[in-house]
Amino acid sequence: MFKTSAELGIPPRSDINYYKLNLQSQYFYYSLPTKKPFTFLWNMEIGYGGSYGGSNEYPFYKNFYAGGVNSVRGYKSGSLGPIDNTDNSMGGSTRFVNNFEVFAPVPGMKDDKSMRLSAFYDAGNVWGYDQDINFGSIQHSVGVGFTWISPIGPLKLIYAHPINPSATAKTESIQFQIGQLF
Repeated sequence: MFKTSAELGIPPRSDINYYKLNLQSQYFYYSLPTKKPFTFLWNMEIGYGGSYGGSNEYPFYKNFYAGGVNSVRGYKSGSLGPIDNTDNSMGGSTRFVNNFEVFAPVPGMKDDKSMRLSAFYDAGNVWGYDQDINFGSIQHSVGVGFTWISPIGPLKLIYAHPINPSATAKTESIQFQIGQLF
């Protein structure tokens, strides 16, 4: 699956001339080498925003964020990237997220496909409008997860270990989510 989106702020509806692009590619591979199938997932997202037409201002309310269950697990939601003087995340105009995950059936559950175990590797970060993209600053994590397609919707329980947290990173080893698989 490949998904792209673009946004453009143009006068007269906007005083700030900006653009925002987001590309996402997801690849699923379902194998059946034995009676217990495995599913492999690769997700990559790249986002970039900027200003044009003489405007030097990228609107803060259009910033990208990373960290949390849907991007780089093991880090608090939206906490990666530039921080303000109160140590809160500000987001940024550039985002990179890369996830690799393998799903397996829960042992002893026979052919029940509503529950899955997974192992994953995540990488990503956010950079501010005035920052150079530095791939050396990408945050990495590994972990395991349990997913259950329950009567109220998908439930995810994650245990993640940040590999190289920066000095300002806000980590969170146990994460929980209701309502979204990927």
